[in-house]
Formats: sequence, C-alpha cells, structure tokens
Amino acid sequence: MDDFDQEAVLAKVHLVESDILMVSGSLVDGSGTPSSDFDFSVIAQSKDERFHRDTFPRESHMRYYTSGDRVKASFDYLPHSLLGVDVEYWTVQEISDLLAAHSQLYGHMKTRARKSSSFAASAVDFRLLSRLTYGVPLTNAAGFEKITAEIRPGEIAYTAFRTAVGSYPDFRDLAGMWAQGDHESALIAARKLGVDTFRGLTHAYGNTNRNPKYLARFLTRLPDSLSGLTGRFRQLNAYGPGSTADAADTILEWLDLIDLAFAAIRRVRDEADAFVGREEFLGLLRSELHRTMSWNAEISNEYCFRAREATDDVPSLRSMLSAMVRREAVEHTLPLHAWASGRAAPAGENNKSA
Repeated sequence: MDDFDQEAVLAKVHLVESDILMVSGSLVDGSGTPSSDFDFSVIAQSKDERFHRDTFPRESHMRYYTSGDRVKASFDYLPHSLLGVDVEYWTVQEISDLLAAHSQLYGHMKTRARKSSSFAASAVDFRLLSRLTYGVPLTNAAGFEKITAEIRPGEIAYTAFRTAVGSYPDFRDLAGMWAQGDHESALIAARKLGVDTFRGLTHAYGNTNRNPKYLARFLTRLPDSLSGLTGRFRQLNAYGPGSTADAADTILEWLDLIDLAFAAIRRVRDEADAFVGREEFLGLLRSELHRTMSWNAEISNEYCFRAREATDDVPSLRSMLSAMVRREAVEHTLPLHAWASGRAAPAGENNKSA
C-alpha cells in the first residue's frame, strides 16, 4: 500500500466528536490489494447540515452521491497517492431501521425453499450489513458496540445463502442449451450455477459477503478438508476449458463440482448458525406440493433439483441433464405424491412481504 497522510484521509470524512467512524471493506476483511480503497462509514447520531445537499462541501470532493436532499457517499483520491477514500454517511436511526428490515427479511427467508428473488433482497443493504459484522470502530467504540449488539451474523449469512442457492430455472436453461448443442451458452450457464453454489457454500460457513469478486479468496478460508474441491472450482472458474473442443466435458465437470458443493453444504448446514436445517428445509418443500397440481416430468425434476441441498437421496446433476434432454423425469425416490397427499393448493406468495 502507498504511504498516506492520516490528516488528508480525515479531511475527507467531516467528523464531529459524537460520530462513529467505522473502517471496513477489503483492507479489513483480508481480501484487499495494493489498489484497495479506504472504506469508511460515518454514523452520525442524527441528520445534520454536514450532509445536506445544499451545505455539503462539494468543492472538497472529487464526486459525491445523493438521495433526496441528503448526501449519502463521497469518493476522492488522496493527494500524491493512488489511494482512494470511499465514505458512506449514515445515522444511528438508519442503521437501526436496516437491522429491523433484515430481521423481517430473515424471517421471510426461513419460510422459503428456493433462491430468493431480487424483490425480497432489495430492501436491505447487504454490503453495509456485512461490513457491520467485521468493521472496526475508529471513534466512539461504545456507540458502535451499542448499535451492533443486535446484529446476527448467522442470519445475515443465511439470507445471503438464499440469494445464491436453489435456482431450478437456471439449471433448466442450462439443460435446454445443452439439448440444442449450444455448448457455449450452456458453459456460461454452468459457470454461473457453479459460482452461485460455491458462494452458498461460503455462506454456510459464515461468510456474509455476497460479492463474487473475492469468492476465490473466501474459499481459501474454508476448512482444509475442502481444499481439493475448492481448488478444482478456482481452477475451472478462473481459467475455464482448455479449448472449445473441451466445452461439453467442462460443462459436465461443472455439474460434478456443483454436486460436490451441495454435499458439502448438506454436511454443514445443520450446525450452521441460524440456518434452516435439512429436515426443516424438506418440510418447506413438502408444503409447496398439493394433490391438484398438474403433475408432470418438470415438477418431478424441479423438486429433485431443489431437494439436493438437504438430502443425499437424489440422482446426480449429470443424470438429471440426461433425463431432461429426453424430456423425461429423472428416476429418484423422493415421495412427492405422498408429500402432496391431503394438501390443498397454497395461498399465493406476497412478493412485497419482505
């Protein structure tokens, strides 16, 4: 990292004595590089004129960002340095509201057995939530401890997990591309599904950061017993197939890695703090089924795909792919009709409930 003048950094922050100044980001979580910025959050006791659009010292900043009449963030490069200073401005009440919104979201996610839609996660600033779990207070440590006392890192990890894992439509698209012989598109789809699943694996081990940019670094922090699996993922994700002729085999290799990642998730999720356990997750799947559904191969395949994050008793993704190309249901032993017996059609989901 370049040398820097501490006073030059603080000049970009506009502190008063009662503020909480938190430093976070990649320089704190261990994933930083020589080009990483300083990531600060100023948490004021209440809104004041320092961060009002009309009174903010805009001439002192390279750029700044507003929401309504409030300045929410600023960015600058330090003089005679390549270092950047990225500052976000919050109030104690805004942090409290954010934590309350996440608590509601977590409660909602515990009732769902599929990958979260964007509408459910949009009300929560996951980046700030993650930073609050590991950020370091540089001022007003007592105030920081007070506002973060209600943070539940395990719950944040679980909501992040549900934004990563369980998208049958993604696998279904991959299968359709494969059936058409479009290996280029299928390879891109397989890689995305792999990145999502391995990101989910890091969340099962407590990672709260959803940014895939540093996924390879987060994977190196998992137990040594997973190093072979995560090493194969990192190699394939970063460098891909050797040539276009290898595309089909690489897609199948991705499916094998995803199956192994799901097996690792199953082994840890019952002990993961705040995660929905395996039996409880299967119960959520059962609650979606009802006797009057239009039963067909797709329903069977969808539940076979989604159940693999909680049960070993499912066929491989390779087997699923072969069956779907034949437009058939893959053979499995999940008692879907028994699960649906006696159940009426559920009420529709409220997309705004989170």
